[in-house]
Amino acid sequence: MKTYGQRARRGAAAVETALCMLVIIPVFMYALFVDDLLRHTLDSQETALSTIWDYAVQDYPTKPKNPPPEGGAEEPFYGFNGAQYYARLQYCDHESGLDSFGPGKGPECENDEGHHAEVTAHACWLNPGAQQVQCTLNQADPNGGGGGGPAGAYNVTLHQAYMDDFGKGGVIRCSARLGVQNYLLPRTFLQDFSQVNLARQTKKKSDGIHSNAQGGDLQDDPRGLEGDVYLLPWERIAIVTDTWALTKEARYEPGTEDSDQENLYARVSQIYKSGDNPAYEQMSSAAEAFVNEATQEVLSSDIKLDDMPPGDDPRKASLSIVPFPSSGGPTQQMNQNGGSATYFNSEWRDWDRNNNEKTHNARGNNYLGCAQAERC
Repeated sequence: MKTYGQRARRGAAAVETALCMLVIIPVFMYALFVDDLLRHTLDSQETALSTIWDYAVQDYPTKPKNPPPEGGAEEPFYGFNGAQYYARLQYCDHESGLDSFGPGKGPECENDEGHHAEVTAHACWLNPGAQQVQCTLNQADPNGGGGGGPAGAYNVTLHQAYMDDFGKGGVIRCSARLGVQNYLLPRTFLQDFSQVNLARQTKKKSDGIHSNAQGGDLQDDPRGLEGDVYLLPWERIAIVTDTWALTKEARYEPGTEDSDQENLYARVSQIYKSGDNPAYEQMSSAAEAFVNEATQEVLSSDIKLDDMPPGDDPRKASLSIVPFPSSGGPTQQMNQNGGSATYFNSEWRDWDRNNNEKTHNARGNNYLGCAQAERC
């Protein structure tokens, strides 16, 4: 009886162990698989997030480079295509830890699989349905990210003409998506006890991870069991850039002009002389007739309006602006009537409330120097 009881207990333990294995082994394997998936999701997020913030430091006013680093059409602004091009090189191995890409500098962006060191799941941009980071400017996300159109557009002709010439930024959207294949989870387990598939098809590392990815079988199965590719969620992020950013210091004396498209003068002149500005067209012809008549009657007829500098020629914009001094107001010395005089080059003081001066002196404290905005 004792022997029979021991055998019965051993038999019961074996059955219990077999039943437990139905749960323990798959749970253990799935834990490893999910751990890899979580890390790959973070890699995908890092790729999109890092790339979009690279656009916060681009040189927007500089004329586009032609051709851009990847060739093709002219860039929307200098560095637009370059930012995502170098991001794809940096993250070609899915993470930022190995950044020695380039001829003779490392194999990460070549057909090297040394960066595939995971235990159960390998991510790759080469999987069908996956996408390395791509960015668009003022366009709808082709992958369903939503939105589109330039930031700040008012559908006003004069305003749009300015944006077409100087609005090099706008809404920039970046998206990325990684595909993952299974290298550990068995598709079936203990079929004598369970007829349920546990995972998508298992791949063999000996067949080549990149080759497996390129030949991946992507199937839209809500159960996640058909095919051999797991697509991680789309990583989408957008940023609104300063579309009229200037990087050069503005310094102009009255009577001077500048044709440099990266400077303030060109921008003011574009608005001032725009054909969509009816006031300029009306003023221009009248001013030309007045000055020509005045110079012919009072001065020498050899003086022509086209030869006059801005200020004397009202058809040309004239700016007066210098960097703000460390102390005092924004002033400039003007030569006039054989001498010189000091003037404020902005509405620094109006001798009523001097709101501009108060704003400067109370920076970061309150609006226009007023503790209560409604009383300003």
